[in-house]
Amino acid sequence: MQRLVLPELALAVLVVGWVIGPMALVPAAVVAVLLVALAFVRRRGRSLPEWLTTARELKARQRRAANTPIPPGTEPSLVPALECEPSLRTYAYGGRDRSPVGIVGDGTFVTAVLQVEADATALRAERSRQPLPLGLVRDALEVDGIRLESAQVVLHTQPAPALHLPQQSVAVANYLPLQEQTGAPAVRITWIALKLDPEACAEAVAARGGGLLGAQKCVVRSADHLASRLTGAGFRARVLDEEELIAALATSACANPLVTAEAGRSETRERRTEESGRSWRCDNRRHTTYWVRRWPQLGGGRGESLPQLVAQVTAIPALATTFSLTLARGDRQEVSLCGHLRVTGRSDDELVAARRALEAAARKAGAGLARLDREQLPGMLATLPLGGAR
Repeated sequence: MQRLVLPELALAVLVVGWVIGPMALVPAAVVAVLLVALAFVRRRGRSLPEWLTTARELKARQRRAANTPIPPGTEPSLVPALECEPSLRTYAYGGRDRSPVGIVGDGTFVTAVLQVEADATALRAERSRQPLPLGLVRDALEVDGIRLESAQVVLHTQPAPALHLPQQSVAVANYLPLQEQTGAPAVRITWIALKLDPEACAEAVAARGGGLLGAQKCVVRSADHLASRLTGAGFRARVLDEEELIAALATSACANPLVTAEAGRSETRERRTEESGRSWRCDNRRHTTYWVRRWPQLGGGRGESLPQLVAQVTAIPALATTFSLTLARGDRQEVSLCGHLRVTGRSDDELVAARRALEAAARKAGAGLARLDREQLPGMLATLPLGGAR
C-alpha cells in the first residue's frame, strides 16, 4: 500500500510546486524524492518506515526492561521468561481424578504444554523415522467445542559433540563419524504448547464454569485429548505439571543452570537478559531468531519432507538450535503455518558462526529466512513453548 500511496503523494507535491512557481519547485522536488525513497528504499528487507518503527519499538522495550523489576519470590528458572514478558504467570490446575497440570498465561491467554518422545532412542540412525504427526496437532485446534487460538510445536536441539571440546578429544573423535552418517543430535526435546484465548472461546469457557478456572479446564481438556491421540500413534506424550513447565521454559531459553542456582541463593536481583539489535542474551548465552519467510517445496516426491528440513537446519554446530512451528485456524477454517528458528552460542563469535551455518543450511534446503533485527525479543517469545507468536 505504501508503494502506491507515497509515489502518488510525491507526484502531488511536484504538481503543487509546479503550480506555485519555480521557487517552490525545488523544495517540492526534495520532498518528492524523500517520499519515493520511503516507498522503495529497503534496509535489510524492510522499508524505511518499517525499519524506523522497529528501531523505535526496540528502544521502548529496552527502556521498559530497565524500569521493570522482577517480583520478589519469583522462581529463578522462570525469571528469563518473565523478563521477556513481565505479565506471565504460572498456575497449577488439578482435579479430583488427575495429577496437577501446569498452565502459563498473561491474563489474555492460557497455555498447557506437552512433552513428546518417539518410541526410539535420541541417537537413532533414522532421525525422521517416526516424525510427529502434524495432523493430530491440527485436529487438536478444535475439540468438544473448544477452539484453540494456536498449537505450537517446539523442537529444541543440542547437537553433539559440544563446540568447546578440542578437535583432538576422544568425544569429538567418537561423535564425528556418527554425525557425518546421521547428523544425530545429542539432545532433541519436543514440546507442544496449546494456547487458548478465553474471549475467543467464550461459550466453551462459560460451559465449564467461566473465568480463569473455566479457561484452564478447556485447555487441559484439549491437552489430554492430544496426549491420548499421540500415545495411540506410538509416542510417549505427557502433559507437564507446573514445575516441569517452568523447567521447559528455562531449557528452551538456554538459561545457565549455574546462574539459576546462584540466583536462588542470592537476595539481590540482577537482570539476566538483554535485547540488542541482532541478538538476545540470557545469562552468558546469546541467541538470534529468524522468521521462516519462505518454505521450500515439501514432499510430493520432488522435495524433502518437513521432518527432513527441520533435521537439516537443527543439526548445525551451535550450543542449541530451536525450531518453532505454530498452527492456527483462520476465519475460513484454513490452517496457517508460521515458523521461527533460533540459534544459540556461548559468545558473540560462536553466535556469528552459528548464524552463518544456519543461513547456509537453510539456503541449501531451499528455505528463506529473515533475521528479526530489532525484534529479537518478540522472536524469542515466538520460540518459547508459550503457544506461538501473536
